[in-house]
Amino acid sequence: MKNPIHDTLKAGRPSIGSWLNLGSPLAAEVMASSGFDWLAVDAEHTAYDMELIAHTIRAIEARGAIPLVRSWDHDPVTIARLLDVGAWGLVFPHISTPEQAAKVAHAMRYPPLGSRSIGSARCLTITPDYRKIANDLVLCIPQIEDMDGIENAEAIVKTEGVDIGFLGPGDLAMSMGVEPGHPDHEAALQSFRESCIRGGKPSGIPVVDGAAAHRRIQEGFQFIDLINDMHLLKTAASHELSEARGQ
Repeated sequence: MKNPIHDTLKAGRPSIGSWLNLGSPLAAEVMASSGFDWLAVDAEHTAYDMELIAHTIRAIEARGAIPLVRSWDHDPVTIARLLDVGAWGLVFPHISTPEQAAKVAHAMRYPPLGSRSIGSARCLTITPDYRKIANDLVLCIPQIEDMDGIENAEAIVKTEGVDIGFLGPGDLAMSMGVEPGHPDHEAALQSFRESCIRGGKPSGIPVVDGAAAHRRIQEGFQFIDLINDMHLLKTAASHELSEARGQ
């Protein structure tokens, strides 16, 4: 049993997913049924508790997508619980150094590669051989969100156990004191992508729409976060209401 995200990226193809911010398993099921490769539960910025995360993961799995979770911190206990509930990969916000990357990657793997504890948990229902294959199955995805992370990006993605480098463009722009799209901001994004190439790992980026996704894929980004469920709902609702009012 393999993680299809890993296989897709290893083959040089883009993997397109989306973020879940509505806190709704039904929304997750609808998104998964639309054909996204993966969906990431945003436990950093949305009011998900562990039970709701578990239900959302079930909804994602039910429609054939791969469930990921963005963790709210770097604590090994948090990491273990999110993996135990069934996440196939974790995104870690605000990774700025290879030492931080090494800490979370180590916490994600069972011994002898890491320090993840063994327990009776939902993850064991994924496959009877889960404990034997988990170290290869789960994806460690550090998210770089400041200039320290940009400068350390190559070392971060080269860290043992890191699978994908991922950007946080919004927080990066704020940390730089510029708006997204500023020439300095765009230069930082491209510097990150080039660092991932040198580090031998795929690079990822959030985008606001399909056209932006296509453009970033053409540039060489592979792991694409296409909008989120909340933004899609708001955009579609606003558009249809404007149409109805003839605006």
